[in-house]
Amino acid sequence: MPVNITSIKTSSDGIWQGDNPLNFAFPLLIIQTTLVLVVSRSLAFLFKPLRQPKVIAEIVGGILLGPSALGRNKDYLQRIFPRWSMPTLESVASIGLLFFLFLVGLELDLNSIRRSGKRAFSIAACGISLPFVSGIGVAIVFRKTIDGADKAGFSTFLVFMGVALSITAFPVLGRILAELKLLTTRVGETAMAAAAFDDLTAWILLALAIALAGKESDDGDGKSPLVAVWVLLCGAGFVAFMMIFIYKSCDEACSSKMLSGK
Repeated sequence: MPVNITSIKTSSDGIWQGDNPLNFAFPLLIIQTTLVLVVSRSLAFLFKPLRQPKVIAEIVGGILLGPSALGRNKDYLQRIFPRWSMPTLESVASIGLLFFLFLVGLELDLNSIRRSGKRAFSIAACGISLPFVSGIGVAIVFRKTIDGADKAGFSTFLVFMGVALSITAFPVLGRILAELKLLTTRVGETAMAAAAFDDLTAWILLALAIALAGKESDDGDGKSPLVAVWVLLCGAGFVAFMMIFIYKSCDEACSSKMLSGK
């Protein structure tokens, strides 16, 4: 039975009081988290003899629990992962990703990444150019066979497909390197620097694609095609502020404490 999102409560009085925990946000979040952990850890145990990182098991677990496998059962999908619960689950996942990337940043040495800048840039250029060109070729070939592709503009569709096939998942790469204990090695630092260049290029191309989509759209929804550009510039400004002011202030404070022996 569909649940009215305006009637969703955070917690229930308990199953013994006749409440269905699947109709309450917090109990459902616990069930979803438990299910995700059990499936991902079980797959990680099965993949261990194959020497696959845990992130591979987590991706496969997401495919199994999602609409590609078990999600084909509409009753399961509406009860365990209903649409109204997705914002809560995504928020918790974003918080976890935020903490993980923070820990990755603690282990990275920016000076080492700067030293590998030219090498990382060359790797990133090769790693994004060939998949991007291949993605455009695939988009041209399969444009008429993909449902809904004709609704998007030709240039927008090409750029989106190119970006989708050339982008590097920075958190996934960081997770793999951290698990293999390669994050602080020369190979890991070069890989992370190259992934950072890839992500920067991908965001620029994505902003271009969104701008093209806004230009080619005839919906008249009033959204400016430059929104993605402003988001990119604001993100770059935030990073610059953190690196110029916050990072230097913290570095000077730590250096002064070390010199004073405190």
